[in-house]
Formats: sequence, C-alpha cells, structure tokens
Amino acid sequence: MKTKKSLRVGLVGCGHVAQFAHIPALKRIKQAELASVCDVNSAVAQEIAKRFSIQGFYASLSEMLQDERLDIVDICTPPDTHASLALQAMEAGCHVLVEKPMALNTQESDQMIKASQNLGLKLGIGHNMLLHPLISRAISMVTNGYIGELAGLDIQYLLNRYRGAVARHEHWCHNLHGGIFTNKLPPPISLAMAFLRNLEPVAVQSIKYTDREWLIADDLRVILQGDNGMATITVSTNCPKDIFILDIFGTKRNLHLHLNNAVMYTCGMARYGRCSVVFENFRQGLQILTGTASTALKTALRKHHFGHYALLLGFIESIQNDTEPPITAEEGRESIRLIEKIISQIENDPRYMRG
Repeated sequence: MKTKKSLRVGLVGCGHVAQFAHIPALKRIKQAELASVCDVNSAVAQEIAKRFSIQGFYASLSEMLQDERLDIVDICTPPDTHASLALQAMEAGCHVLVEKPMALNTQESDQMIKASQNLGLKLGIGHNMLLHPLISRAISMVTNGYIGELAGLDIQYLLNRYRGAVARHEHWCHNLHGGIFTNKLPPPISLAMAFLRNLEPVAVQSIKYTDREWLIADDLRVILQGDNGMATITVSTNCPKDIFILDIFGTKRNLHLHLNNAVMYTCGMARYGRCSVVFENFRQGLQILTGTASTALKTALRKHHFGHYALLLGFIESIQNDTEPPITAEEGRESIRLIEKIISQIENDPRYMRG
C-alpha cells in the first residue's frame, strides 16, 4: 500500500489556542509536518518555534508563503483577520483551516467560500467541540434512537470571571461587534446545529449588572427554534471557573455531558418504588466514577483531547482523500448567520449600547 506524503503546514497566530491545542495536535499527526509558524510579534514566533522544534518562524504570512512550500495554512488569529488571511493563503494555493468564528460576518464568509470553490481548495472551520469524544458519542446515541425522540437541548457555557478574556479589558475580543459573545457563542451554536435542523433565534435576553464596562453584557440567554426541537443557550461571565455543560432531552432518556471533565451520564426512564431514588443515584454515580477514571487515564497517557486532534487529522485526510472537511465552510457560515442575528438583538437594545 502506497504511503501518502506528509502535508506541510504553516500556522498563523501563536496565541493560547495555537500553543495548547493546534501545535500539540499537529506534532502528533504523522501525515502532517508543521514546517513554520507566524506571528505579528516575531519574538513570540521565534520562541514558539524553538519550544516546539519547528524549523521556520515569521512575522508575516506573506513572508512565510513566499519562503515556505506549504500545503496547508492553519489560522489561529483573532477573527477580524480570518477572512483576509484565508484569502491570501488560498490565493497562494494553500488549503486553509481557520479557527472559529470563521469570519466577522456572512459577507466575509461568502468571500472565503467563493475563493475556496473557485480555486479548488479545502476550507475547514475549527469547531473542535463537535469532534470532542463525548459529543461524537452523544450524536451516535441520539442518531441510533437511544434517547427516543429528541426533545431539546440545554447548553451552559459558564466563564471564569477572574481570568481570561472576561477579566482582561484589553483582550481583543472586546473590540469585536458583539464583544466577548461573538467569540464565545460559536461552540454552543455549533452544538445546537449538530442536533437540531434549521435553527432560528426566537428569544434573546441579556443583562448588564456589573461595572465591567468592557463587557457588552454580563449574562446572555438565547432560545433557538429548530424543525425538530428547541435549544436554550446560557453564556455567563460571572462564574468562579469555566464550565461547559450540555443536556440532551429525549422521550426515553436524557444525556448529561460535562465537557470540561469529559464525563457523561444518562437519566433513564422513571422507576417507581422505595429503592428507585437510591438505584438511580447509584447508577449515575457509577457512570461519573467510570468516566472520571477513564479521563484521568487518557490524560496520563496524553490521549485526552477536546477535539482539535480529530479536527486537524480529519482536515488533513480530507485533502489526501478529496473528501469534505470535518466541519465545512458552509456549516461555519451558518453559525455566523445565527450569531449575527443574536448579536443584533443585543446591540439594538439601548441599555447595552457602548457609550
């Protein structure tokens, strides 16, 4: 059997998601050679290249494209640069994987999709949560009818108020149209899209109750209506730690996924009798214990991941096999369309307009 050649990858943007997700994943993939990294801060690019034993480092994409023979450009920069960098990379003949959100708006998304189609190049979107092992398992369980008929979803994305973008007024996300929510809505939106069809936001409520003027709002609630059910999304900036929870409701069983801890348990059909509560608590506790042990073992063996490895591997294989990327540009655009509608409802409320 003929071995497929490794694809040379150049990564743009050496921030947190690159250092802790994309680069470690790419270094594990045999079909990829991470040839170079690029960052507007050349010192950062040089430091990252040295730390991860990467040959090339640059301060601009144009310089990297000129000097390197690349097959793929992996874009990990803030979203206001995604469209221009993706178009530049595709015009140079490179396939592109771009972090979520794929662009600032649907107009930019359309430009990227058109370029990809015209040039015959792959354009993939970094909705890594859809490739999280627990999400893949949950999708299979729903598809196979394990929970009965799907009744709806509840998604909670709770952000640590003491660190990260929430606490840092200088973080780039606060300059986006929609502020931090433009950057944090893609994961819950993409999860809702994975289970429900033809979604539209039917209710959006946000509230501002702290003096953190860099936040457009402190908490956000969204109700999405689909052809086969509803999803509620909560994004809160006032929690003591980051928590991502997905509850899937079915007519026979419910699924509860704690994505940070990589633990899932099921709530079965009602049982009546004196021992039913004890039995259900024991059953759920056993599932949590088993899931925790499995996650701990995978973490120790460095096999635990939040979907980036599967995302990058799938994108590389889509190029080698000429198949669809794991997350298509059209899916990324639909996420952007929904986020635009949600943000417009927030920013049209005069209570939350920036001064």
